[in-house]
Amino acid sequence: MKNITVLFVDDELSILNTLKRLLRKEPYAVLTAGSGQQGLAILEQQTVHIVISDMRMPNMNGVEFLQKVKQKYPCTKRIIMSGYADIEAVVDAVNKGGICRFIAKPWDNNEIKLVIDDLISPQCLDDIEQLKKIIIEQQDEIQALKKNSSRNKPMSQ
Repeated sequence: MKNITVLFVDDELSILNTLKRLLRKEPYAVLTAGSGQQGLAILEQQTVHIVISDMRMPNMNGVEFLQKVKQKYPCTKRIIMSGYADIEAVVDAVNKGGICRFIAKPWDNNEIKLVIDDLISPQCLDDIEQLKKIIIEQQDEIQALKKNSSRNKPMSQ
């Protein structure tokens, strides 16, 4: 199942290293990014199924980052992780970033594994693949419509 990829985004290198060690034997690939900008660059290069982002980061906070992930990669599951759990920030993350889970820092190792396992369940992955097929079909239909409309345009004199 190494075809599943999880991306952790946090500005603290020690946290990223701890998470990589924690999950090194799990049946999915783990990527890390030290900022929202790095996270977006990784997402442009490869398919990521789950993004787990810290809430408080410089330049682009977790909510802003996950909002961009939601816009560009709507099928990617989004989780926020924070040691600062004020209710307003969590509501903002849910509403703007479309997060499906909140993990408090310091985290419980088993909780992180269970959350990821739940999100990569066969049913969840089937839903993602179905959405991808629908998007491809719609893109094909749009291209066909564009082609037909260009053929039916009257020629200018």
